[in-house]
Amino acid sequence: MDDAKQHRERYSSGMNLDLKSLRYAVVLARHRHFGQAAAALAISQPTLSRNIAALERELGIRLFERSNRDVVATPAGEDALRMAEELLLRAEALSNRLELVRDGRGGRLRVVAGAYIDDIAVQPAAIDLINANPSMRLEILEREWTAALSSLMSDQVDFAVADVLALRDMPSLRVESLGVLQGVYFCRTGHPLLAKAEPTPDDLREYPFVMPGISLSRMSFIADIDSGMRIDERGGGVLPSIAVSSFRSASDIVAATDAISLGHPTQIADGLAAGRFALLDLPWMGKLPSVEMGVAWKRERTLLPAARAFIKLIRKHVRNAQAAESRAASRRGRRPPAGA
Repeated sequence: MDDAKQHRERYSSGMNLDLKSLRYAVVLARHRHFGQAAAALAISQPTLSRNIAALERELGIRLFERSNRDVVATPAGEDALRMAEELLLRAEALSNRLELVRDGRGGRLRVVAGAYIDDIAVQPAAIDLINANPSMRLEILEREWTAALSSLMSDQVDFAVADVLALRDMPSLRVESLGVLQGVYFCRTGHPLLAKAEPTPDDLREYPFVMPGISLSRMSFIADIDSGMRIDERGGGVLPSIAVSSFRSASDIVAATDAISLGHPTQIADGLAAGRFALLDLPWMGKLPSVEMGVAWKRERTLLPAARAFIKLIRKHVRNAQAAESRAASRRGRRPPAGA
């Protein structure tokens, strides 16, 4: 068979890309060193070198530039490696879903949760799920809003649990409401603001605001009271003066500084009871901030029974939080938000 015919037959049937070799290339790009990458992959360095060389021949491009000190992806290699990472994520997601379909217990259910709802309902639901099914393999990522959306859109997770106001306008997603939750502003006991009968927005702007990043649609929560707030041009969200990745970090900072924050009544109940925290009454706002929490997943996906079971437990804990919120609102003399 002549070379031209071999060439035509090879490409008429498409490339036979090996996921193992793609993974090797992605790990090599991360470590930039054959020896370190081989150790991370638990293979020999010659085996790694052979696989990378074979992959470059298959792709018809040079993925890496080699030197005595490190290994750097070529411009063409950077493009190929980005696509390889996406392909590997999708392959892993497919493998997990097939395992979950086969026996309902195998595989790994992967979930990303916003910083507030993770604390309020996702972690308690995870405890219930694990107690009911100890063989369950579960991965929960707690992320601020923009990072949670990125994890969902890049197929790193099966579904997201977060503030869904902005997600409803995204045609690629299905959204299922969990209900409305209301927040409260708080500070440490003994904070200078508590000495003011009616603090003004100018009074609050003298102190830093600490919380996880939020979506642009929720900017009004802190726009008038956080002088250090800014728009995150990379992620598209809103960053407070002090941005953290979890509510627990925010509450620890509030307890030890003059920073102020926003949280759900259930998240600060213990701190209020112990005298560590105090509520801030901001009468000019008229009503406390409320958020519709929900579950979002890609339209191309079908939620499997294990995911549905987890969502059912999350919904139960959201209802519990709403009930606690209503009790707290009654004690403060405020009405809960509509839909709670």
